[in-house]
Amino acid sequence: MDRLEKRLLKAQKRKLKDHVVRLTELQDELFPGKSLQERNINFSELYLEHGETLIPNLMKSLAPLQLDFTVIKL
Repeated sequence: MDRLEKRLLKAQKRKLKDHVVRLTELQDELFPGKSLQERNINFSELYLEHGETLIPNLMKSLAPLQLDFTVIKL
């Protein structure tokens, strides 16, 4: 029984490590350099990548007077 328990604990640690790695990658994408994304990425880069649909999508999705973060998938 002790051997099975060790194997299960090892598998659980591996699974949790994968979750931590994925969450860290997501955090780095949303907050590059531990700062807000819009302070590191120039608006023109986004416009060149997404074209003329960017501004209407932003206007539809953003509520500038709310004090919450908004994640927009373009």
